[in-house]
Amino acid sequence: MSGVDTTITLGVDERPEAAQSRPWRWYCTVLFHPDAGRIGAVARLDIACEELILGRREPVFFKLDGDECTLAERTVSRQALVLYRGDPHWEFCRRTGSSRLRLDGEELGSRSEVSTDRGRRGVVLTLGDRVVLHLRLRQDSVEDPDTSEIEATSALTGRLPGVSELACSLRQEVARAAAAQGDVLLLGPTGTGKEHVARAIHDLGGDKPWVAVNVAALPPEIAAASLFGARKGAYTGADTDRRGYFREADGGTLFLDEIGDAPESLQPQLLRALQEREIQVLGGRTERVSLRVIAATERDPEDPGALRPALRYRLGASEIHLPELHQRLEDLGVFAVAMLADGASATMPWEQSSDETLVQWARCFERLAVYAWPGNLRELQHVLTQLMARPTHPRIPARIGGHVGQGIEEPAPPSRPTPPVVRLADMDDALFLKAWKNAGFEPATLARALGVSRTSVYRRVERTPDCRLAADVPLAELLVALDECQGNLDATAQKLEVSRRGLATRLRAGGVSLDSTSDDEAPD
Repeated sequence: MSGVDTTITLGVDERPEAAQSRPWRWYCTVLFHPDAGRIGAVARLDIACEELILGRREPVFFKLDGDECTLAERTVSRQALVLYRGDPHWEFCRRTGSSRLRLDGEELGSRSEVSTDRGRRGVVLTLGDRVVLHLRLRQDSVEDPDTSEIEATSALTGRLPGVSELACSLRQEVARAAAAQGDVLLLGPTGTGKEHVARAIHDLGGDKPWVAVNVAALPPEIAAASLFGARKGAYTGADTDRRGYFREADGGTLFLDEIGDAPESLQPQLLRALQEREIQVLGGRTERVSLRVIAATERDPEDPGALRPALRYRLGASEIHLPELHQRLEDLGVFAVAMLADGASATMPWEQSSDETLVQWARCFERLAVYAWPGNLRELQHVLTQLMARPTHPRIPARIGGHVGQGIEEPAPPSRPTPPVVRLADMDDALFLKAWKNAGFEPATLARALGVSRTSVYRRVERTPDCRLAADVPLAELLVALDECQGNLDATAQKLEVSRRGLATRLRAGGVSLDSTSDDEAPD
């Protein structure tokens, strides 16, 4: 439009050249709707427009099947919300007399300011008490997959649902890993669906053997026999021949879950099996196997005591980091529909229900959308199971509710953490050093604050002058500092500017007794 400044202030967390190369838009996703077929529909709003309107008839959404639709909900006004772009805030305005509107779970009177940073993290809107939307300010994707990738990712949509940018990227990575036919290492917190992704990679390869084993559950004394097989009498209690998981998966896929907790004594044997595709049967001969290995761990592979570097790099020919649910909340509605329809009728519990029940379900989805989800998809599945226990009067568990309201059992403090305002990749050294100090030199603390993996933090520490890990401190320097601080571990960590937890681990590795330090210190 003439006279409209289409520049948007992005702050320190966006490269100017990136902002110019890809257009920014508001991505509006339907999280809840009385018509479940509209859940997951997405509208892209051009920020160059003087005003953006959300309401019953606009904007146009694109459904998962490719069809177009509008909200078309009678309780939503034609102009329920108008967005005006300012600098550095956006104005979310509710027209006088229009339908009720809630922003991130709080009633919106006439207007509210939403910063660009908050918009990039995402906001939740509830329109007319019956429609829940997720709005995120982001750039259009620059990736243009080829025809084979489009076909592969389309086949994965049902297995790995989601409409977010992270969901699309995950499907592309899975398709590429499946096509490469190599080993894969899946990284991500508990509940992010690592075995589900592993099975999707396997299934793209056709009808072949699939064997899954939880490495952490293998008793150390028979772990090698369980994986590689054993002949009768090879060890005490071996009453029969044992085939072993590697041989059972020959010709197909072996999924090694919780590989980060594999006994250290087992890791050299695993490395040889992966490098040579040969296994040593206990009490028997060496045998060759032909299979793909997909391993998964929720542990940071760069944490001390996790995976041996050689094993990690051999497994990580393709490394896929699974996003956490709080990073992709626009997918929550699609996940919920898929989980609620699993093994049951495709009809959702709120469809054809009373107006009161519809409002309760909408309020539940609103609360789900502003929750931090430490348990990720597994936790979501459990919560939905609880909701289905009383589908006509759904109640959110108290720890998720946040505030008193319909569908909430009791008040609880808001649990959603403050998301990052700065992207790690765009921090200069001075800014990263400041954040590093503010986090007390703790990689895990900084990773949570920035919304990134600890692996990313470790890599950035290595590249940043004046930053180091406790493992990098020479033992002699460490002991001098410890002596100067009279054995005080906290003071020593501050003096050396390293993690206290990492320092405790470093001292123990050097044979230094730490009487004042709890034995349950977890290394970072």
